[in-house]
Amino acid sequence: MAHGASSPEHTCWAYDDHQTFVLHARAFLHAGLTAGEQVWYVPGRRSSGVTGWLLDGAPDWPPGAVRVFDPQEVYSAAGAFDPVAQLTAYMAATQDAVAAGFRGLRVVADATAMVRTRPQLDAFVRYEYAIGRYMRTAPLSALCVYDRTELGDRAVAELACVHRRTNAGHVPFQMYPGRTARDTVLTGEVDGSAEDLFATVLERAELHPVAGEVVVHAEELGFITHRGLLALQRHAERRELTVVIRTPLRTVAPMVGALGLTGIRVESLG
Repeated sequence: MAHGASSPEHTCWAYDDHQTFVLHARAFLHAGLTAGEQVWYVPGRRSSGVTGWLLDGAPDWPPGAVRVFDPQEVYSAAGAFDPVAQLTAYMAATQDAVAAGFRGLRVVADATAMVRTRPQLDAFVRYEYAIGRYMRTAPLSALCVYDRTELGDRAVAELACVHRRTNAGHVPFQMYPGRTARDTVLTGEVDGSAEDLFATVLERAELHPVAGEVVVHAEELGFITHRGLLALQRHAERRELTVVIRTPLRTVAPMVGALGLTGIRVESLG
């Protein structure tokens, strides 16, 4: 096995160019194998082309280093998707990989078939946010793959914005988990075109208050509209908590004061 493990990462990869996906997936999995991780590949209907490369190289890797799954073995498309059960399954798989002597688990999974309906998409985004938090401290990395030609830009944006990294350039902001259950990170810009998406993502983020507060780390947020702040206020009211925004933006505190948003407290930085 290689020396030194790679840093865990949670990436959304939306593709319409199959060859570009194959090249990126191969590089992602190879990085895991080089770092001594176990790798999983879960292909979709169109995301083929990686399996042969993995199996051809298998003799050069430790026993059990490479596993290729049918999607039905990992995600059940029948019935309602259970985010908690899926998270639990990946937690167990990560622990099993470490127990087997690997330095972690690295997964490329095409989940396009799991998000074709609105209920499926709602549940799967909740799952992506939850497993993203687990990845902040656990040796699990994932390239979450979605076929943009089947799902469309809006569905891809809802999925991409809860990941730490994405190749979906049209996503205006990202809101992904912090290192604790009460923390979330908000980057990019919540402008007029992103307000509806922002409100949708807020409803899916599972933030757990400590002493009645959740913290939004907005150190890298470039802009937020007053409607974005109103969405945060509604979230605070529904959950009966206070949203603490940590940001260097000088416009946020005056807007919160002018709007009388009692559910938001701004901690100005810089």
